[in-house]
Amino acid sequence: MLDGKLRIAPTCYHVLHQVPVMAAHELNFFYDEGLKTADGSLGYEILTDAMVPFGLEKLGISQAMKEKSVDIALDVQSRTVFYQRARGADLYIISGWRNQHTNVWVAPPHIKSLQELKGRRVGISDFNSIRHWAIQIQLKKAGLDLERDIEWVRIGVNSRLHLEAIRGGRVECAPVPPWYAQDLLKEGCNALVSPADQYPDGRPERIIAATGRILEERPDLVKSFLKGMIRSYWFVRDMPKNYEYISNLEKRLRLRSPDPEERAVKHLRSARDLEAMPFPLDGKATGFEDMLKEEERLGELNYEVPPIQEVCAQDLVEEAFRELRARPELEEEFQRLKAVEKRWGY
Repeated sequence: MLDGKLRIAPTCYHVLHQVPVMAAHELNFFYDEGLKTADGSLGYEILTDAMVPFGLEKLGISQAMKEKSVDIALDVQSRTVFYQRARGADLYIISGWRNQHTNVWVAPPHIKSLQELKGRRVGISDFNSIRHWAIQIQLKKAGLDLERDIEWVRIGVNSRLHLEAIRGGRVECAPVPPWYAQDLLKEGCNALVSPADQYPDGRPERIIAATGRILEERPDLVKSFLKGMIRSYWFVRDMPKNYEYISNLEKRLRLRSPDPEERAVKHLRSARDLEAMPFPLDGKATGFEDMLKEEERLGELNYEVPPIQEVCAQDLVEEAFRELRARPELEEEFQRLKAVEKRWGY
């Protein structure tokens, strides 16, 4: 905390990672759930710049939080927290963020299996990104050498760029959302792997983390924050009802982004994109056991991995969800979201 206020900051520079927290801020979810001072002013501060350069969070997140007096880190890769905890960092997973891998890995008609990608070009959004991480796991399972057998091609974050890269022959495989995958399959392309089908218990690709100090000293503020975030998860996925607001929020955030690629994005997410975002309705991160097994398969667990119960502290998010569900005025909204959850499987 700094000057008596909870400090919240993103780990990644991608604009989409700021949408839920900024929606919660603009819609007063945080304030209404108790993040305010005795005199009625805001009891929190949101930093908008990423705390560490992309790809370096595994090494630098704890130090960055210390130097910036950050209590809660958004959109952290879950493996980062395990690595940091193994080195004694005062950092814990307190809730989910992206809790499922939603992309399908698609190849042109002449590529019919992951094994056939040997010596080929594979598209990713960025190096050390979630999509890079996900396909490495699948390629390793298929028996390929990630360094010698694959030519990695950085395409960018926007899914439409991946669609165009497949159609244009820039790559032989790339990740796209299920609806783009359906279009490509009709054109004769092949779906090589659908990771979402492999993770019925979820996949905690990115989570929200907090310092042990803030959890011990001000659990009340953390729970208020988590209530606001869960309400924002619901709001973002409640489509098409909230589409206009979310689209305009994304435009505003892109205008303010210092990153030229993020500012240049023209194709905003559709209502379908937003409804399918893997923000967990109960706020919880799940699926750590399978994630750690796959990290071991990749050879990434070259350290003594701490037990899951020593890394996760999700009691407050469980309390936050229970308290929100007990409020009759939120029931209609929640039932709409349950239908969304059933439709997408998460």
